Amino acid sequence: MIMHAIWRVHPADPQRADRLAGGLGVDPITAQLLMNRGIHDHEQAVRFLHPTLETLGDPCRVPDLAQGVDRLKKAIARREPILIFSDSDVDGLTASVILYEVLRELGAVVRSRQSNRIAGGYGLPRTLVHQLTRSSTRLLILVDCGTNQPEDIRCLRAKGIETIVIDHHVPLDGWAQPHALINPHRGQGIGRELCSAGLVLKVAQALLGEGRRERLAAYFDLAALGTLADCAPLVGENRAILAEGMPRVVRSHRPGLRRLCEATRTYRPEPDHILRRLTPHLNASGRLGDVTAAWKLLLGDADEGIDEWMAFTAAAHTVTKQLHRRIMVEAEEQVSRFHFRDQFVMVVKRQGWHQGLMGPLAARLAERYGRPAIALAMDERCGIGSGRSVPLFNLLDALQACQGLLVRFGGHAQACGLTVDRKHLEEFCARVNQRARLALGREGLIKTRLVDLELPLSAIQPRWVEEAEGLAPFGPGNPRPTVVIRHLAVIVTSPQTATLTDGTKRMVGKGRFQALAPEGYYDVVAVPSLKAGALVLTVSDVRRALPKAEAPSVETAPWRLAQT
Repeated sequence: MIMHAIWRVHPADPQRADRLAGGLGVDPITAQLLMNRGIHDHEQAVRFLHPTLETLGDPCRVPDLAQGVDRLKKAIARREPILIFSDSDVDGLTASVILYEVLRELGAVVRSRQSNRIAGGYGLPRTLVHQLTRSSTRLLILVDCGTNQPEDIRCLRAKGIETIVIDHHVPLDGWAQPHALINPHRGQGIGRELCSAGLVLKVAQALLGEGRRERLAAYFDLAALGTLADCAPLVGENRAILAEGMPRVVRSHRPGLRRLCEATRTYRPEPDHILRRLTPHLNASGRLGDVTAAWKLLLGDADEGIDEWMAFTAAAHTVTKQLHRRIMVEAEEQVSRFHFRDQFVMVVKRQGWHQGLMGPLAARLAERYGRPAIALAMDERCGIGSGRSVPLFNLLDALQACQGLLVRFGGHAQACGLTVDRKHLEEFCARVNQRARLALGREGLIKTRLVDLELPLSAIQPRWVEEAEGLAPFGPGNPRPTVVIRHLAVIVTSPQTATLTDGTKRMVGKGRFQALAPEGYYDVVAVPSLKAGALVLTVSDVRRALPKAEAPSVETAPWRLAQT
């Protein structure tokens, strides 16, 4: 069964919105939209609405960043061999390319390697640790991994190899103690919204210095790609990264990335467009294991071999699509047998599944059914996979409560990776569900749709709708502004088009209307926009309206809390 959402609207504060609107010269509704996104004062609002290179904060406020940059400068001066090792997803890839190119530009002796999650799992593999102890490398930089690998880093230090970790994964108890752990989740520094590509950009900012802002800007395309692919919240410095970086992605100076944009028809500097068309091709190679072709396509001086690398990434993308379709069907068969009153966390598992596709599978299930999902690719000894959560549930905390049953795990509140031994699998499933049951209760399993405002149709006006476009780029942490409008007649003109009216005002609606009965009234959740100067409502949810005597009034205030 598909979980239907209840609607909840941000609590409104019209008086505070009026004050903020007066200082900014915007409509009070626009000010309320800013407040819904955590923007409550004039200075914050100006930075949010006008993100630029100049809005980037002091990089040395990120924990350990100054210490790590000092060590890098010494390595450059001494010509010490440096190895960058990164994760193989798009965040790790883009971060490692930025760091590799910046260090090379500054004269470092540097090389780069990426993980093969199929052969070595997530993070720094033990085989590479042993290889490094017999090599000339004296400085290792771990990118998008390493925070929770204390034993490996201790082993390297004992052999005279210093480590810098640049990572955004949440530190667990007993986290690693490298020479520098550049992780914003330590302490009270800035940058908690940043993914690893964003953190590496801050390292580059410190390495290049204030006098080389234009050189730094050349790396915003990769930082934007990593930020989008990792679904980082589009707030704080991520807004400046995307505002500067997305146009550079679609008009890239990097030959391989430019060819990839042409092949995938990625032409618009918009988050959804880039995510849907470009990132699946870059992610596909890593999901299958060997990410070399994707890494080389991202390099600024990639010229020779582009045709071969393009063919490899295209073939990998085709294979992952085929595998995902088959795995999704098999997972849905398992879900159809679940008793949802007991399955607070859905755990699907099967031998023969490709472990590189467990993340997308868990994400699809969590979105479809409105509850946390864990997908495991099983072999004879263990299950390796990923989990994705819902906003009300911290999945990483739940895995920490089960850590005695897990071989390894890590990640964030909403996305985790894990390995579980077969002999502990049944107990793990029971315990993680018990944890979710205690944390959520029955209410936590109700899928919710958070809406910005409840308005009458007459309050949908061009001025604030146009101003709301200034909140872009939209994505995680900054969704497109939505409204609840109640008691509308819906006159269907085609399966995807209707006229919405309250009896006085009429407006074009876009959505799925074919199942609606022609009589009666409806409440809708919609995104208002201007198309060729005309107001249009893109409707994402529709339900039967209560009789007017029972329905909450929206005429007495410019916005109010919606009822479920």
